Amino acid sequence: MHIKLKISEYSPLIDKLNSRFNLWATKSLSFAGRCLLIKTVITGTVNFWTSTFLLPRGCIKKIESLCSRFLLSGATDRRANVKVSWSTMCLPKDEGGIGLKNFKLWNITLLLHLAWLLFSGSSSLWVAWHCHHNCPTSYSFWSQSESPLMSWNDPLRPLINVFGRNGPCNLRIHIDASVADAYNEQGWRLPHPRSDMEVALHSFLTTFPTPSLDRAPDIFTWSTEGQSHPGHLMLSCPYAGALWTEINRRIREPVPQFSNWSHLMQWASSFTSLTPSVMRMMVVQALTYTIWQQRNNMLHNQTLLPPLVAFNGINRHIIDYLCGKEAEKIQLPYGTLAI
Repeated sequence: MHIKLKISEYSPLIDKLNSRFNLWATKSLSFAGRCLLIKTVITGTVNFWTSTFLLPRGCIKKIESLCSRFLLSGATDRRANVKVSWSTMCLPKDEGGIGLKNFKLWNITLLLHLAWLLFSGSSSLWVAWHCHHNCPTSYSFWSQSESPLMSWNDPLRPLINVFGRNGPCNLRIHIDASVADAYNEQGWRLPHPRSDMEVALHSFLTTFPTPSLDRAPDIFTWSTEGQSHPGHLMLSCPYAGALWTEINRRIREPVPQFSNWSHLMQWASSFTSLTPSVMRMMVVQALTYTIWQQRNNMLHNQTLLPPLVAFNGINRHIIDYLCGKEAEKIQLPYGTLAI
């Protein structure tokens, strides 16, 4: 844990951001260019601080003010004519924003990783330092004495603060229990609620999916409107189907129907005498780039190239690559294409 930052301690961050904005203000940058600089350079610089310290509200407001002025007016020394709040700009694009980071929420999210390091028994230097200075004999995260000087007491409040010292007894859960200790195949192992706070806890636990008892490695998926990516975009989308049809017409060996993303990757990494793996990889890479480009074009500009026009770009890209390999005496299995 660390002491909350003073103004003099986080001023180097503000000065560094100011210097970058002043440098960029002398260049003729478009709105998209300024937005990209904030998403990459500025967010990366701020992330270094937010992953370690709980930045004061005044510091975060100052950062948001600098970013907002630079984005909307091109400089930090004058106010923008467009009145758009930072919270609106931080919304996803499909909700009316432009997808910028909400630094306050991102700060809390990154600090949660520090709590995870304590629970996971990490061998990091930070965990060793914390255990040595705050709990030299034994360690219990939930029973550590609180201090207003500790920077993460504000966003990370343990459950015992809600139910008091009798909470473990009333809920019949040990103070050092993990989620796995409070859940089994039948559901949450909680007694019948006897107070309003316990009723609120039961209601809250029903608002999100129950924990998984699967011990297999975690799998991360990206889902939009019930459709999983990249499987939907590459395999099930009618637009992709039209592109695959054109590709199938030009490859000497028929391309199978892919049932999932793993099946596609298995096909791309294998080879035959007619379709070597390098050509299969080129097809998948060019197709993925084109589909993702058209997806973004449709999402942000509401325009979409016809599949045959998009395929011409894929066709040209593969032909150029194979012609370059021809100098290395590699057979061209894509040779039925007219160059």
